[in-house]
Amino acid sequence: QVSFAYNWDSAYPDGLPEGVVYFPMLWNAAAEHSANWQANANAAIAKGSTHLLFINEPDLSSQGNTSPQDAAQQWMQFMQPFAGKATLVSPAITNGAPPAMGTGWMDDFLAACDKLGCQVDAVAAHIYDSATNVDYFKQYISGLGSRYNRSVLITEFGASGSAEQQQQFLQTMVPFLDGLDSVSHYAWFMTAVDNLVNADASLTTLGQTYVSA
Repeated sequence: QVSFAYNWDSAYPDGLPEGVVYFPMLWNAAAEHSANWQANANAAIAKGSTHLLFINEPDLSSQGNTSPQDAAQQWMQFMQPFAGKATLVSPAITNGAPPAMGTGWMDDFLAACDKLGCQVDAVAAHIYDSATNVDYFKQYISGLGSRYNRSVLITEFGASGSAEQQQQFLQTMVPFLDGLDSVSHYAWFMTAVDNLVNADASLTTLGQTYVSA
């Protein structure tokens, strides 16, 4: 049931299972990430990658840490050349409070992009909150599609709480996401040991819930 994978990097990874599509990411425009971006993205597309991801949590100082205006300029340099070759996905915002974070950051980015002529095919977002706050997750995620009139990738989501609360959350959220036309892809954070998988790569109880919900 896993259809895509990404690793916050752009180099095509070894060992992807058959049928899983790799989505390369330009984590931010620092040279350590951008120097090989063009070559890596082209190589990934040649191997079947359908989407290119851009800047991880630009609205968070400890992550991508990029202003909307700078991100729009960087988009024209690093992403726009791939227009028509793959689905170009916006920076992945947090669900932090506007105007500086979250949808406030995205609004400013898309406004700057409109002036420059960026082709932004889809938007990416992350959301974290309590497992008991299901309505908030639903409202936030469904609101992204109507706000931006683009397909939405929820490239990270997570819910804090007890194991039982997390399982109940996934039993509700996975069918909701599957049924939401505006969401093309979603990924629980993450396939780490003791999260969705055990050390022997078998599914944890939560992983089983995620797959079967």
